[in-house]
Amino acid sequence: MGFKRFYILLTSTLLLFVLAGCSGSSGASNSKAAKMEPDTFSEQDMAIYKVDNSKERVSYGMHRKDAEKVLGTGSVGITNSYTYESGVSVLYRDDKAVAITLKRESQGTYRTARGAETGMTKAKIKELYGEKYAFESSEKYMEYYYDTEAKQLVEGSAIKLNSLSGEALRAKQLVSTAYDAEGNAILIILLDGQAANTFK
Repeated sequence: MGFKRFYILLTSTLLLFVLAGCSGSSGASNSKAAKMEPDTFSEQDMAIYKVDNSKERVSYGMHRKDAEKVLGTGSVGITNSYTYESGVSVLYRDDKAVAITLKRESQGTYRTARGAETGMTKAKIKELYGEKYAFESSEKYMEYYYDTEAKQLVEGSAIKLNSLSGEALRAKQLVSTAYDAEGNAILIILLDGQAANTFK
């Protein structure tokens, strides 16, 4: 194959990937997200997908009936929180997902849009999400804070969720992770500030 023909084929393929990434509701693609750069964040980060079928996604803000098309029927936990057989729990506010939790049992079944799953080491999760904004309150916890109004990651130490309320609190989004003694993730939670503060 000549260089010119190869170049046209490569350019066409890349264009198709870009167009696929721009399609779909709420700006998220139905296919597996393209590689996301560390130390960046976007609306796409607030979603999980099935490892073996990336078209099956559950996203922040998704209606419960749509989430349950992917997850199945859950059992009720605390108010408005449901646990599903796959090791996923979802907290709903006004019937929309505001906290999505991957537990140990979800390993091998669900990942975040960036590719993180339980069982991964903290170092691997840092490779995916970045070092710059990783906020480690202890060896067992690490979080990333995203300000949806400013559209940027922010230093975790600068976020004072307790001092916020209403829209300002809901405008903060987190990726919160917890680790066992060996440094492997046992929980990955995608949630907003209100869910983090009040579990509502």
